[in-house]
Amino acid sequence: MNVRQLRYFLQVAEVGSVTRAAEVLHIAQPALSRQIRSLEEDLDATLFHRSERGIALTEAGACLRERAVELLRHFDRVRSEVRDRSGDPRGELTIALPPSMSELLAFPVVQRFRTSFPNVLLRVFEASSGVLDAWSMVAHGKADLAVVGSGEPLASLEAYPFIEEPMGLIGPAESGLALDKPVTLEDLVDRPMVMTSRPNVGRMFLESAMTERNLRLNVALEVNTRQLVLKAVQSGLGFTTLPLCSGCELLERGAISMAPIEGVVISWLLIKGREQGLSVAGQRMQLMLRQVAHEQISTGRWPLARMKGFMPPEGGLPPPLST
Repeated sequence: MNVRQLRYFLQVAEVGSVTRAAEVLHIAQPALSRQIRSLEEDLDATLFHRSERGIALTEAGACLRERAVELLRHFDRVRSEVRDRSGDPRGELTIALPPSMSELLAFPVVQRFRTSFPNVLLRVFEASSGVLDAWSMVAHGKADLAVVGSGEPLASLEAYPFIEEPMGLIGPAESGLALDKPVTLEDLVDRPMVMTSRPNVGRMFLESAMTERNLRLNVALEVNTRQLVLKAVQSGLGFTTLPLCSGCELLERGAISMAPIEGVVISWLLIKGREQGLSVAGQRMQLMLRQVAHEQISTGRWPLARMKGFMPPEGGLPPPLST
């Protein structure tokens, strides 16, 4: 079993056809078939069910696919680490960021990273709870680095303090909310609310705080994306609660109004796998995330937020939280 065979196997598993996989890989179909047979002989296992309708993974094949993805990611990371010591970072890097940070953090970081490290293939996922979980992507080796809320699972992960900010009540522009006029949980009870669908970390924080005071939200509309929530609010369909960073750009344009909610704070963490070291590209990215966040907060574009931990030297992270 070798790296090439594993890559060939994963391509066949993905497209469900040796013929189509050979076309994608730009090799002859008989040669690809020989590589797959050699892999099966080496493992003493049948990896595919073959029939006139095509091929499908056996139980052994499904097990190998899961392990092969992890093995190849580890192989690529080791190769990148060794190669990067003698030049600019190369290879691939995958990060997962919450949709609420799209304008303030994600896009500025992507711009800066691509300019600084053009030889790195950067993959960015907007990962929200219940749809595409950032923490599970890191835990399963599908992302190298992610930003998550402190309420998400952290088993097998290292977590580093990043940013703390209030949850905000967001309403139409004419609703009179203001950043210097905090609202209480009681102020939310009688308002028609447009909420992100469960599970969602921000909603979990808010509902937990309200339950402690025997309060309930008046949920009039549930949707599964931040963009649609904010459009509904702008249109006057109700109010919503989101991390303050979600509405900063709209607030600057005068499209909404916004106020912090007293006593409801969300803590954002940077996470990575406990067993996998970050590549040089990953180390540059974690530093860049902190730099951009610090700039947005210090210039007032990210109001009422504050950095947690400290700005590490290049190539380092602050001490992880104990989990």
